[in-house]
Amino acid sequence: MPSGFKPVSEKITKLMNEIENSLFENNEEITNWTYPGATLYYKDCDLKPSVAEKFTKDQLIRNGFFLDVSARGGGIKFNTRFLIASAKAAKLYKVNPDNERFGHCCLNLDSYFKVLDIYKLEGKTQIFLLHIPAKSLNFFESVTSNWDEDFIKKARKSFDDKIHMEPISDLLEPFWLKRTNFPVGMDASERFYPLTSVSTITKNEQPLYNGIKNLAKDNSDINIPTPFFSRQNRKSKERGFWKKLFGK
Repeated sequence: MPSGFKPVSEKITKLMNEIENSLFENNEEITNWTYPGATLYYKDCDLKPSVAEKFTKDQLIRNGFFLDVSARGGGIKFNTRFLIASAKAAKLYKVNPDNERFGHCCLNLDSYFKVLDIYKLEGKTQIFLLHIPAKSLNFFESVTSNWDEDFIKKARKSFDDKIHMEPISDLLEPFWLKRTNFPVGMDASERFYPLTSVSTITKNEQPLYNGIKNLAKDNSDINIPTPFFSRQNRKSKERGFWKKLFGK
């Protein structure tokens, strides 16, 4: 074998090691952004079955609008509850007391989520989302932590406990329903916002965007939205390439 020549298998091993190292490079920063201080927030809505079925466990989602949620959890009138675990929600009710009765909180434009669990009970569905930083999608595409399993248990218990409660009347008012009665992560045509692009923040949106980041103490580089291209899709394409090359 010529000097300096490395077999294909060795090159692939080196490449995979580099990918694995990059995957866990920001592990601690990602964990610290996501889990400590995470609180449960509620967003109830009526979804068509064809829309609800589009959500799948472990799915990654980008939400292309400012997401209003409530810190108040009660009974559920509608057929779907989005339960969101987030450590970076802005508590808008603290700066606008008029909205305190709604427990009004907001997650920023281009927030990212992982679907941790889909739980169906007595004809209703709870879709449990974990709020994750923008630059963690490679990590969360490949990793499930012990934190996630604990969160899922708490989320299911929450649904078990609340499904027979009376809904909170404030959260059934037209003002609130107008802000919440639609799915997370979908546009007006009920299509998921693509992970391969990010939203353009308009001049009018910039003050709210900055205000939410400041209220949520979310100013680290790890949550700057960037286009994401799935590592799993790339692996699939790589396997197809090697299959064509070697016929295996």
